[in-house]
Amino acid sequence: MPHPSNPTLAYLYRRFLTRRLLHQIPAGKFLEIGVGSGRFYEELEERGFSGLCLDLNPDLIRQHQTWRKTTRNLIEFRSFDFFALREKFDLILAFEVLEHYQDDEICLRKWESLLGPKGTLIFSVPAHMRQWTRNDARAGHARRYEKNELLSKLAATSFHTEVIWCYGFPILNWTYPLSSLVFKNEPAALEQIERRCPALAQSIQPSISMPADQIDCDYKGAQAHAADFERTSQSGNRGLPGWSNWIFHEWLWFPWLQLQRPFLEGNRGIGFIVKCRKN
Repeated sequence: MPHPSNPTLAYLYRRFLTRRLLHQIPAGKFLEIGVGSGRFYEELEERGFSGLCLDLNPDLIRQHQTWRKTTRNLIEFRSFDFFALREKFDLILAFEVLEHYQDDEICLRKWESLLGPKGTLIFSVPAHMRQWTRNDARAGHARRYEKNELLSKLAATSFHTEVIWCYGFPILNWTYPLSSLVFKNEPAALEQIERRCPALAQSIQPSISMPADQIDCDYKGAQAHAADFERTSQSGNRGLPGWSNWIFHEWLWFPWLQLQRPFLEGNRGIGFIVKCRKN
């Protein structure tokens, strides 16, 4: 089974910034939605967090379960739809998730319901429709965001926006368009996904073994709200895993990550990363 880590330069920078956003957030129970091939949960575990990592792609979830060698059992991995959850969390992470849903306000309200009092939401989305590329279509995105649009949608919830950064300028503004030409992931058909993991299709009316009081059995989830469920469920896959594992080490790119920090308060990057607190 291949190692699940398969980073991109954008992933490295989001992780770099998320560490700053986690400052002074006490350890508790976290939920990561759309874990993909990332392993930020390891850093959360080191900080004393426990929690649940979800992804619609059963292959990626199996890779994480197989690769992890620990007896601590502080983190659970599920191929499961977050819309079906009822339990409460202290911290929710959702990197590159919201843009997959036609009615993104339903997602924000669901995340709001999954957070306990004063809980924290940290999420990222792609920025600016003018930067739309084939990557967005391949991933099943419904949109890219403008800053005012994002702030307006958050203002309609009980979230208080503490930080909103537009990240990536100038480095990722150069590299992101090139990636649309290099990486060409074709999503599996829904029938293939269901054959590999029948429980996912049913999860999505949930039959996965979780306590009944943690599952919302009367809901419409990813299949109903995703702009393109098949592409969304496969969007965590990455091309050229051996090459990316070799070249995308944070220590190697650290000077370039630091170079972008002065531009975070602007509006010229390729993505937004947001920290909100539930009132």
